[in-house]
Amino acid sequence: MAANLSSARGHIDLMSMKGILVFIGSLLAVTPSFSQTIDRIVAVVGEEIILQSDVDNQFNYLLINGEKDDGTLRCQVLDQLIVGKLLLNKAEQDSLVVSDGQVSGEVDRRVKYFVDQMGTKERFEEVYGRSIEQFKADIAPDIRKELLTDAQRRALLADADVTPREVKKFFGEVNADSLGYLPAEVQLNHIVIQPKVSQESIERAKELLTDLQSQAANGKDFATLANQYTQEPGGRQRGGSLGWFGRGAMVPEFEAVVYQLRVGEVSQPFRTEFGYHIVRLNDKRGEMLSASHILRRLGTSADGDQAAIDSLNLILDLVSKDSLTFEQAAIRYSADRQTKHCGGCISNPQSGDLKIPMDALDADMYFKIDEMKEGETSEPMELIQPDGTKVYHVIYLKRKIPPHVPNLKDDYQKIRSAALQTKQADIFDKWLASAKKNIFIDIKPTECSEALKNWVE
Repeated sequence: MAANLSSARGHIDLMSMKGILVFIGSLLAVTPSFSQTIDRIVAVVGEEIILQSDVDNQFNYLLINGEKDDGTLRCQVLDQLIVGKLLLNKAEQDSLVVSDGQVSGEVDRRVKYFVDQMGTKERFEEVYGRSIEQFKADIAPDIRKELLTDAQRRALLADADVTPREVKKFFGEVNADSLGYLPAEVQLNHIVIQPKVSQESIERAKELLTDLQSQAANGKDFATLANQYTQEPGGRQRGGSLGWFGRGAMVPEFEAVVYQLRVGEVSQPFRTEFGYHIVRLNDKRGEMLSASHILRRLGTSADGDQAAIDSLNLILDLVSKDSLTFEQAAIRYSADRQTKHCGGCISNPQSGDLKIPMDALDADMYFKIDEMKEGETSEPMELIQPDGTKVYHVIYLKRKIPPHVPNLKDDYQKIRSAALQTKQADIFDKWLASAKKNIFIDIKPTECSEALKNWVE
């Protein structure tokens, strides 16, 4: 699809350029390999300054991550830093606030990601030359500013919407020669059944976790226990820490336990769809919690796999006899909480759209779906979920859309999204034009002075 259908123009689109506002400034500012330049101020926006190192750090980050530089990238980086400072200035003028819990949660989430990438906390601390707690304290002010900036951008665009008439008008103004073809797409539903777990694995998990809970209650370091015993992917490297989270972030069974704990308390063993847990409440700020847990997965019974396959076949038999539609069967029987409410609908993880490009499917799924006809249902198949657990599912090919030129009938949601992004870009550009008249901006002489002269004209 043409660029004017796939993304908005102007500043609002560039704001998301390959993570330019996602942790880079705060992370790279304390990274030895990126901080060896003699610094100077390159721009002043209100009471905020932009340093040459800010530009260099983000420019280098983009290059390392594959961004192509046609000679304008460094100036684009500075341009977006100015936009960010304007948004921050506006947020402070409007007295927007982000809670300490939000900041702590975001700091924990990002540090956790980098610790996972490096493998261990010790390796992380070796690379950055400070303890994790000191690193968190160093980056927290920048994370707070970033959250304020994002909150202000959302506030500016919160009321933007497009009517069906505006969508139709937008599409009518698109240059037909530039539309190109959309790839083949499919709409899929599925029903998921989990293999029956063995009673023996339940008893083993409960026995071990009861012992670990007792050790933790008697002073044993919970992180040390988690490092040794948790079976959560990546959990051992971070001592079982889940960072900060609020209501709705965890499955209901988990939240029902953790929100009842006192700070420092460790729960008794309890079960969720992932297995058995014990959880320790580390800190609490309002509705935001910081917690750690130890997870033990449950093994399937000897006949668990076959029982899951048999259950799926029985469900398909009901569907084939018109006792139920596939969607009704998914709502009634599927074990997938994410999809059962919508009849087992599978969405594109990148866009959330129910129409999934065929080339976005993994190889196994692609070849299976490619052989099916619209309205057909697959045989039961094994599915390994992102958390590593094994389930079985059947897939219903609800619709198959061949490659085609975009049109309002088949592609309304994509066209509406592009129209909305364009409208948001208009709103944002108008706000920028007003903001630069009312907020002091001084761009120092640099190689970008000519390219960015519109800021001070």
